[in-house]
Amino acid sequence: MKTLAEALLLVVALALPLRAADYKVETIGALTDAAVSEAMRGELAPSGYRVTGGSGVLCEVWFRKVIPQKSAGADYSTLQTGTFAGVIRYPGRAGDYRGQAIRPGVYTLRYQTIPQDGNHLGVSPSADFLLLAPAADDKDPKAVIAYEELVKLSKAAAGTNHPNPLYLAAPGGAPGTFKTDDEGHGILEVKLKAKPAGGGESDFPLAVVLVGKSAG
Repeated sequence: MKTLAEALLLVVALALPLRAADYKVETIGALTDAAVSEAMRGELAPSGYRVTGGSGVLCEVWFRKVIPQKSAGADYSTLQTGTFAGVIRYPGRAGDYRGQAIRPGVYTLRYQTIPQDGNHLGVSPSADFLLLAPAADDKDPKAVIAYEELVKLSKAAAGTNHPNPLYLAAPGGAPGTFKTDDEGHGILEVKLKAKPAGGGESDFPLAVVLVGKSAG
């Protein structure tokens, strides 16, 4: 009986979602992985973030040193859809905002908004996402990839008929930290630099959901 009770407790514990306190964020050095093109690596900040949970490293992510904008401001809407934003590496299987598996590997991250149609109503509070694309198939950081092509690349990353999305939540936490929102999503908070054409650099806070999926 004792063995059965202990086993049941373990099952319950494993089923419980991890809290923000169960994750640790640390700063790491530059990305040197040859799976990412030299041009892409040259656009990245010299340091990245490693997110570790109860099962080990969840992911490592490096953001672009300065993200180009179509207009000034700190809102996601100032970014051109299809813009390269960073690179993420998963040493093991993880999950995206659709609840799909993310396979181990290295992926580029590009900004995209979901279509405002009946197929996507209620999926997220806003339309802002980073889509994963296989690093081997996305080598030009200055390219702004059209919606159809980016979705195709992200479907290849997922290995399904749907792209691999990571939701961009509203920023509000301290940069370089991991928080949990009211829905139990695990969110990495960072502060980047962004710059519109002809303008100066400014702070650009970003909050990306790395754990949890849409309730819609």
